[in-house]
Amino acid sequence: MYPYITMIKQFKNQYIIEGCSLNNNFKIIIKKNNLFDENIIYIQKLNKNIRPQILSFIELSLYYDIDFSTSVKLFNDVS
Repeated sequence: MYPYITMIKQFKNQYIIEGCSLNNNFKIIIKKNNLFDENIIYIQKLNKNIRPQILSFIELSLYYDIDFSTSVKLFNDVS
């Protein structure tokens, strides 16, 4: 089911996520800003190619330190 996540890596205080949506692929960088207690999100859309799914956006909050509201926002932004 689109969109889905194909790769996620944690690097220092940020998450790097790659995934597929219906019309294109995307890369997302989520940086935690501890000073203002918020997440900074960068999204880049790429050409479409098929990759195997490892996670859905709903499962992000279960397995990683990403809150559910951020996960839903990412889902809406890449759909």
